[in-house]
Amino acid sequence: MTDLAHIAGGLGAALTIIGAAYGISRLGATALDGGARQPEVAGHLRISMIIAAALIEGLGFFALVICLLLALKPVVAQTGAAETAHEKPSASAPAEPGGLK
Repeated sequence: MTDLAHIAGGLGAALTIIGAAYGISRLGATALDGGARQPEVAGHLRISMIIAAALIEGLGFFALVICLLLALKPVVAQTGAAETAHEKPSASAPAEPGGLK
């Protein structure tokens, strides 16, 4: 089951990055085409392109983090359960009666 989660997380991360890269490349190509057709608005197109590219990149990173969290969740859950079963008592735990003389 965990192997399937790792494969799904890796595939989701790859598709996320490919989609974000394709969106930014289409955005850049369209902005350059618009600037070539109307040079007087090239500055406004550049500003809009940078804002849209930043939003696309942020969404891509967010989706990448979600895919990695989903892929690593079974591993964290298994190791966390193993560690909690063998925890040592903390220093702030109350002392047993008669334990210290």
